[in-house]
Amino acid sequence: MHSLSARSTPDPAPSAAAPVIRTRALRREYALGSALVLALQGVDLEIEPGEFVAIMGPSGSGKSTLMNILGCLDPPTSGDYWLSGTAVSSLDDAQLAHIRNREIGFVFQTFHLLPRSTALRNVEVPLMYAGVRTRERRARATEALERLGLSDRMHHLPGQLSGGQRQRVAIARALVTEPSLVLADEPTGNLDSQTSDEILELFESLHARGETIVLVTHEHEVAARARRRIDMRDGRIERDVRQPQEPRR
Repeated sequence: MHSLSARSTPDPAPSAAAPVIRTRALRREYALGSALVLALQGVDLEIEPGEFVAIMGPSGSGKSTLMNILGCLDPPTSGDYWLSGTAVSSLDDAQLAHIRNREIGFVFQTFHLLPRSTALRNVEVPLMYAGVRTRERRARATEALERLGLSDRMHHLPGQLSGGQRQRVAIARALVTEPSLVLADEPTGNLDSQTSDEILELFESLHARGETIVLVTHEHEVAARARRRIDMRDGRIERDVRQPQEPRR
């Protein structure tokens, strides 16, 4: 994993292996007309390296707000967030952009692929922003696609790929920078049940290799594949449980 630069605020409890995610009293408020919405109300959370965590909750529970904060897309109104020991709330916009590009791999429901670029070029994009030279980024993107079984599809455009293949390209793009954390927002939401199962098996294999994965979903079947499940309601963590792996048929 890449080491983070700017560590201007110390971890409150330094250790040899800091949690990938640590939050303390996270709050997020925003105005909706004349009303004040309390999207998060004091969330304390720790996720260790190599965990596979599913976050569930009904609409308005705060799960998407929490995901946006963990992904350094939105700031909390108050509270603290450390990513691999770095105090995120103390970073400026340039440092946040660096973390998003190098330390967090995003996987979205709608894939977010560039429609006029090949699978290979799509996977190269984060490396381009990171300043990686052409030959190296081409090699790393090729390796990422090969890991996900897409060696024969890397020169295809997204429109020439199935939904499952497009999501695999998106996952390859998320992994190509060797991030500390993979955030997946409803990654099977646009897929049929068989393809969804294939993508979830892929996440399980990534977890087995040591990737840290946090997945937001509203589907109980999807959450059951994670090793830890967090249920949210009204901006708070209602339940946080470890769950054994269910046998596959």
